[in-house]
Amino acid sequence: MNNIIEAIKSIISPEQSWSAFVMKITSLIIVAIIGYIGFQQYTSFTVEEDTEIPIVEVYEKEPEKKIEVENLITRLLRSNRDIESIWLYDWIDARNIVPLFNEPRNSADLLPTGYWMEGDEYVIGHFVLSQCTSLDRSVPNTACPIMSSEDAWGVLLVTYGDGVAPDLKTTKATAMKISEILYLIER
Repeated sequence: MNNIIEAIKSIISPEQSWSAFVMKITSLIIVAIIGYIGFQQYTSFTVEEDTEIPIVEVYEKEPEKKIEVENLITRLLRSNRDIESIWLYDWIDARNIVPLFNEPRNSADLLPTGYWMEGDEYVIGHFVLSQCTSLDRSVPNTACPIMSSEDAWGVLLVTYGDGVAPDLKTTKATAMKISEILYLIER
């Protein structure tokens, strides 16, 4: 303890001239600031997991999430008899959209080409802004985006029988729950 006190006294004690003393104190302050900044950077350095990835990659990393999402979609289908089909698409890039899961398995695909169709431009804007909408098709439907923290990476599309008003609330709630399962931090 005495050695520490003596070291501090020798640092603070005046030198032969005021200029040497000021230079020593200034150097000490600069070294302390650099040390403090370095320590702050070291303690705040964390490796962030990339959550901005397609759904397929999330499924590959964590297969249990695929099962959880499929169970959620099946529950949605069973909860409303007016639903004809449910499709989950992976929106891997700006143009391509790939079906990942559909229930029932023999239902008609509203995006059969794997691309957005002409006239779907306004729909894409809704999805990027995290809003649900419907595709311009002859079948009543509701489509909601699957969002990560910054972008839409998928679409949940629910089709209904003719003459049935689409239920936006349950579709949106299911899409939000799927987004939470896939992209939010585990609790």
